[in-house]
Amino acid sequence: MWLDHSEAQVAKPWNPQAQRAPVVAKYRRGILRAKVNVRKLSRFAASIECLECPRAGSLVWITLPGLEARSATVEASEGFVTHVRFSEPFHPAVLDAFLGGSIASVH
Repeated sequence: MWLDHSEAQVAKPWNPQAQRAPVVAKYRRGILRAKVNVRKLSRFAASIECLECPRAGSLVWITLPGLEARSATVEASEGFVTHVRFSEPFHPAVLDAFLGGSIASVH
């Protein structure tokens, strides 16, 4: 029955080890524009999958759905995965709202 659940599910309804679908974001470096998959996202950094391998130290712009573009610096690139650090970290409430699905694209 839908009311039957353990106390662990009540205390923690989400599973941090669960695989999530990647978030599709817009990526810009110079004149190159592309869509990328954001695999990991924190207040300070992100891991993205893209078809280019930018050099460490390159400035890129990441636009998450429903949010403005954020500048980030490439820390490392390994194959198709690029690790970036945001110039200004997300406010915790903004990140929670985005990850919780409260912020969605209107376009």
